[in-house]
Amino acid sequence: MNGTSHRSETRQPTSLQEILGKMSESGDFQAVILASKDGLPVATEPADYDSEIAAAAVALLRKVSSEAQQQVGLAALDEVTIRSSDHVRLACRYLDVGEQGLILVALVPPGHHYRRATSRAIRQIRQLLA
Repeated sequence: MNGTSHRSETRQPTSLQEILGKMSESGDFQAVILASKDGLPVATEPADYDSEIAAAAVALLRKVSSEAQQQVGLAALDEVTIRSSDHVRLACRYLDVGEQGLILVALVPPGHHYRRATSRAIRQIRQLLA
């Protein structure tokens, strides 16, 4: 491996779109959305993905999960995941950057893992927006 190739692999992404693109590629996700806690899309991968409905569903999930958390007395939520009968998952990871609450959403095909890719993306998003 030459030095140039190694540097490009460790180079930090410079945009949210780049972070989501790398995350989507590494996890082979159908779609990735970064949304505000209110459900407004911030960035999507693919860039032309219609994220309005998904982001609205994510905001609703956040509201319901927050209420459940309070009623049951759980610690702060890290993730909410919905799995369909065909084993596709909608994985929602919560993150705070300063005062801003964000939700990272991945549409995960059956049999695929998402935690490592989403955790890496969360670290990169925090670094980029800090």
